[in-house]
Amino acid sequence: MDRIRYLAAGLLCLTGIIHVARLGIPPSDAAFDTMAVIFGMVYLATGGWLFRNNRAAYYCGVIVPLIGACGGMAGMLANPAMFSIWMAFLIAVDVVIALSCFYLIKRRRSA
Repeated sequence: MDRIRYLAAGLLCLTGIIHVARLGIPPSDAAFDTMAVIFGMVYLATGGWLFRNNRAAYYCGVIVPLIGACGGMAGMLANPAMFSIWMAFLIAVDVVIALSCFYLIKRRRSA
C-alpha cells in the first residue's frame, strides 16, 4: 500500500514540477501560464501531503488531478491547436494518480 502512495505522491510532484517549469516557454499565454503555475503549486503541495500519509490527502489526490485532467481536456476541445503529446501525457498521469488515490481510499475503508 505504501508503494502505491509513494507512486501517487511522486507522480504528483513530477507533474507539479512540469507545470511550474512550463512558465515562460514560448508560445506563452499569460492566463494559461498563470493557471499552469497555480496547478503546479497545488500538485506539489498535494504530493508532499501524500508523503505524510494523511487520509484527507487521499481525497485531495483524487479531486485535484481530476480537476486538472478535465481542465486539460476542456482546453484541448476548446482550442485543438493546444493539443500536444505533453498534454496527453499529463492527462494520463492525472488519471493514474486519481486511480491510485481512489484505490488507497477503498483499501483504507475495507481495513
